[in-house]
Amino acid sequence: MRKPLGAVLVSLCACLLTPADTLAQSTFYLRLLPEVAVTSVMHTKKVTSGAGSSSSESSTTRPEGGINFYLGYLLPGSGWVIGGEFRGTIALREDIDGVTPTGGSGTHAVWPGPWEFTNRVGLGANLILGRQLGSMNSRGYLFGGLARWNSDFRSAGADPASEESIEDQRVTARWPLTGGIGFTLPFERPLDIRLRYYRSETGWSASHDFDGQALEFDYSFAVQGLALSVGLGTR
Repeated sequence: MRKPLGAVLVSLCACLLTPADTLAQSTFYLRLLPEVAVTSVMHTKKVTSGAGSSSSESSTTRPEGGINFYLGYLLPGSGWVIGGEFRGTIALREDIDGVTPTGGSGTHAVWPGPWEFTNRVGLGANLILGRQLGSMNSRGYLFGGLARWNSDFRSAGADPASEESIEDQRVTARWPLTGGIGFTLPFERPLDIRLRYYRSETGWSASHDFDGQALEFDYSFAVQGLALSVGLGTR
């Protein structure tokens, strides 16, 4: 999925290099916003057998980066503005990982082991409510929406006694909700500054047999964070 998004990104960069006056009166806009973020991932693993269930969790918080591009439309008007936009994102960090500690005992004990979460690419949409600020044509706005991310998940564990391991991994979609505040400053190329919060929770189940015992594994990854993005665009 990276190649088509990369092509779109190159096209957007070319658009941003065209003269600003051609789009100065348009209600459509393009934005190219690199961002830095602090992302926290909490992984919960639950093991269930005929004798009961146990769970264990761990979390990791790390910085990461990304490149956002936006195609939006604002309804014409003075003072308040309402609009919507499509957003595409390419993540720049390879993975966020941690180790699940031991939990419970007996046949349903949670074995200790590593887990990993990796962002790839995302597509989403936002609604925008803003207002013109002062006489310089700057704008403040609120935005919120939903995105679809293509992400990799992995969780593994090893029996401390036998050293036998069980590993489950999945490439699947997650659907983070996002919301935040932004400002557009009227330079030769409008400067857009955004602060956004995002959160999602993704889970799945898998079955395994160990020593003739049927085990059910439930995995959950809760991802949340705060991102600051700054970039240029058309008017």
